[in-house]
Amino acid sequence: MRIRLLGPPSLTPGARPGPHPVSRKSWAVLARVLVGDRPPSRRDLAEELFGTADDPLAALRWSLAELRRALEAPDALRGDPPGVPPDLACDAADLDAGTLPDDDLGGTLLEGVEVRDCPGFDAWLLLARARCAARTREELHSRAVAALGRDDVDAALPLATRAAALDVLDEEAQELLVRALVAAGLPAQALAHLGACEARLVRAGITPSPALRDAARTAVPVRPAVRSAAAARALLAAGVAACGAGAPDAGVGTLRQALAEARGSGDAGLQAGALLELGRALVHAVRGADGEGALVLHQALRAAATAGRPDLASDVLRESGFVDVQAGRHRSAARALARALRQAGDDGRRAAVLAMQGMNSADQGRHRQAVDLLRESARLAATVGDDRQRSWSLGVLARSALLSGDAEQARRAARTSLHLARRQSWTAFVPWPQVIAAQAVAAIQGWAAVGEELEEAFAAACSLGDPCWEGMAARALGVAALHRGQHELAASWVADARRRCDRVPDRYVWVSAYVGLAEVEVAAAGGRGAVLVAARRLEEQAVRADLPEFVAWALVHQVEAGDRDRRDLARDCARGVEDPALLARAAALGDDGSGPGGARRGNKTSLDALNPVQGR
Repeated sequence: MRIRLLGPPSLTPGARPGPHPVSRKSWAVLARVLVGDRPPSRRDLAEELFGTADDPLAALRWSLAELRRALEAPDALRGDPPGVPPDLACDAADLDAGTLPDDDLGGTLLEGVEVRDCPGFDAWLLLARARCAARTREELHSRAVAALGRDDVDAALPLATRAAALDVLDEEAQELLVRALVAAGLPAQALAHLGACEARLVRAGITPSPALRDAARTAVPVRPAVRSAAAARALLAAGVAACGAGAPDAGVGTLRQALAEARGSGDAGLQAGALLELGRALVHAVRGADGEGALVLHQALRAAATAGRPDLASDVLRESGFVDVQAGRHRSAARALARALRQAGDDGRRAAVLAMQGMNSADQGRHRQAVDLLRESARLAATVGDDRQRSWSLGVLARSALLSGDAEQARRAARTSLHLARRQSWTAFVPWPQVIAAQAVAAIQGWAAVGEELEEAFAAACSLGDPCWEGMAARALGVAALHRGQHELAASWVADARRRCDRVPDRYVWVSAYVGLAEVEVAAAGGRGAVLVAARRLEEQAVRADLPEFVAWALVHQVEAGDRDRRDLARDCARGVEDPALLARAAALGDDGSGPGGARRGNKTSLDALNPVQGR
């Protein structure tokens, strides 16, 4: 039996269409059981979908019996919460697992199914549809990039076309389609699409990035190499050194030359290494170049396989995972990182992959898992003497410790990370642990103790020109101003954080959403209407980027601002996040949408939860 929930719902036993459940509410019940991480209890289902019935639980039992008959599965949907046997395949589950066939991608969850007088279910369905749409975009993008990386243009072009059509203002998707058109030998169509994209973006008030126009460049044929592989290695070393010295444009240019030489050398391992370093430079050193970097990394993965180099393959997969984490494609990242860990042949590589897995878990609100992964990464890095990796792992660990309420652990980890980064003269990373350390100190001693350190972190971030670090530091300065009661200054800093963080299309989506939560708190000074606008904007952003922690915070704020229909959904979303402050806030929501005591909280904000200050 196959269950189709994406598009008009249907059941198919074997190869022939089967009987349909007779009521829309039966489809709603089945979707609630199958879609999501935590199936609801019978009582929750009854209240959500049959709350107006004389006997809600009896009405639910009738619906479950109807579904068992339609599914031809007498043992299904029993127990509490109801479940289904594993042999009942569902397209929504396949979408989540990344195994849904290309042709089946794109259907709307429960298309055409609407139920009356069920506001709680309506709120859930709206969010679930948005999440399925985000997963569809992620799968189309990942599959198109992989196809381009293996030079399968026939597969890549339709996937990229569908991804671009889903959101005409998604610059990353439009860039990918332009690259696919160029790869397909259609430069005129690529330029035409580029022009249409730029016009739409400008009309929407968005400045097109240089990466979009760069994508339309027709590749210049590479001449056969006349020099030796030694020349390619020399160019490769020079390019890496230039990027490390803060000269990314010169470094990338040199790496392109190294790749041209490596391709003609006949050395598959050298070619894989050159592709890896070029992809790494595009991702880490050049703003707005993640799209090209991802394609180059997929080419590197194929070259590493040809060369029989699992060590290089592990490095490539880790970098690909990093690109996906930054973009909020967490399931794609998890798949790449699992493969990277299997091919990591030494403790140094395992440390690097575990760190990225920890970052991926943290961005999805699984902070205890993140701390465990990052602690092991730091331990392995210490055993091989890699202080830079240890600094990175501890810096990201500090964030999860802070968000899960352990400010002292966060302070220690961030301080150690900062010390190691400075000892390595790794100025490009310093602002991150510096900001996290300041927030941890604020949680312990109050915000008055960290003003100077935050200003120093902001200055360092600006000197680097790093949009994410600038956004983190400016946001923290806004939070500090908010705690001093300087609302206009706080609003100015948070607005500046938004401009800085989002000035490139390939920003780190977690930082962007973190800024969005600060925008919600600043909006509280403008009343419930302003909070609802900001919280709904945060919810939309967080759903697109698969950031459950910020989805839950956005819903909590909406309920507190008067949207009572989302109370149960807010509580359910919060239960999936390892954030005790968020859980407490969600549990305290009253029937009228208020917090404890029947009124909106006093001066304590969700910024206190993400930076707990114990009322200071």
